[in-house]
Amino acid sequence: MTSSDPNDRRRALREEFWRGVGVPGHTRGPLDDADEPSLWPGGVSSYRHVASAHATIVATDGLSDPGSRDVPGDGGGPGLELYIESIELTGDDTGAGRWLVAALEETAGAVAGAAPTVADALAEHELLSLEVTGEGAPSEWVSDGRLGVLLGVRLPGRGTGYEVDGERIHVLSVTPLRPEELDVITNEGPTGRRRIAEALAASGWYSYADTERPTVP
Repeated sequence: MTSSDPNDRRRALREEFWRGVGVPGHTRGPLDDADEPSLWPGGVSSYRHVASAHATIVATDGLSDPGSRDVPGDGGGPGLELYIESIELTGDDTGAGRWLVAALEETAGAVAGAAPTVADALAEHELLSLEVTGEGAPSEWVSDGRLGVLLGVRLPGRGTGYEVDGERIHVLSVTPLRPEELDVITNEGPTGRRRIAEALAASGWYSYADTERPTVP
């Protein structure tokens, strides 16, 4: 029997996308409410773990879904999913990489809240940046209580999205920024975002979400 749930096809294509990366694992709810679940499609937030050959991925699961007719004011998601990949991540999100998951979740909340404008911003700039609280992040990554993140840096061997019935669903990496890198972006805007992304790609690090990653020029 075919399901009448319009999101089933989207779930299947998300599953197919992540199977092209590694082994999809369990789904779970958020660590806390920093991801603003009420702003997600359907008013519920969810995350998926994926084991890749070299690291673990935690990804949003359903941020790109359309709005639910059962939830008043639900206008749907921003047409994208977010993920963070690191050797520091584990299956239960309680280890050294917890701060990375917290950054992903807070970023997801900010993106969900800006859903009506995110698509246009992404089409214009390709790379987006924002600041989060940096809860639990190592002190050397935080400045004035804020952690910068860069969205959309291309990681080796990772796709950038997939199609659902003619709609492009973007799948964007979340990269934590050192304070010096955030300063470059703050001062230079889109040019700074491109410069940092290019420097990260040239750095030779497989995962840019790594506590030991040095600052790039």
